[in-house]
Amino acid sequence: MTKTLIAKPVVKNQFWIVTNGTEKVGNVLADGSGFEVKLNGNKSHYKNTTAIKRKTNIEFETVQKADKTKHDLPFKAYPTTGKVFNSMLDIKRKLHLFTTGTKSKCYHAAGWFVIQQGIEKTTVFCPKYIFIQRYPYQGPFKTEDEAKSMINN
Repeated sequence: MTKTLIAKPVVKNQFWIVTNGTEKVGNVLADGSGFEVKLNGNKSHYKNTTAIKRKTNIEFETVQKADKTKHDLPFKAYPTTGKVFNSMLDIKRKLHLFTTGTKSKCYHAAGWFVIQQGIEKTTVFCPKYIFIQRYPYQGPFKTEDEAKSMINN
């Protein structure tokens, strides 16, 4: 019995990565005339995904649609200002970043921070991300009192 392979979508209805559960073994690419399947260095062409399922042992993982009625933030741990748009996570610094408008290009970091500019340390609520990148900082903190206690230490 052969193991079922799973095609995980990367670009909706255009590109999938095929895994055997633990590692990548190939991919599926939608081209203008159908679908090209690459498995272990071999290429095959199929008219549709149903044909791929029938002739190979690949199951296509479906993408679950997000519930549009909920407006929960993906990272709720730290407070933010007003409305949050374009929410993302800086993995390296473990910070929740967001913009204040849909078309804004200026990112802010959620929470309270202690930022050192020169010799003086100040507490800042949701500072611009560029300050986090340029200056030494401590944080994020959930409250202003937590941040101010770090200045006194």
